[in-house]
Amino acid sequence: MSKEHSGSERGRAKSRREFLKDVLLGGGVTAVALLTRDVAAQPQPEPEAVPTPTTESKGYRVTPHIQDYYRTAGL
Repeated sequence: MSKEHSGSERGRAKSRREFLKDVLLGGGVTAVALLTRDVAAQPQPEPEAVPTPTTESKGYRVTPHIQDYYRTAGL
């Protein structure tokens, strides 16, 4: 014979599931918060300075190997 569940038992079972789901979700959120807090609290390394070019660009220059390319490409 099958046992029929009354409405209050279903509500109680549902509330247990919701409670367990909330506990697991809350634990996960807490774990993530603790892990990110530890990472954020670590000192960050200083970014390396980007050297500025000391010579100005002279623009496009036709070098001997470029001249050879133009000559062989027929341009």
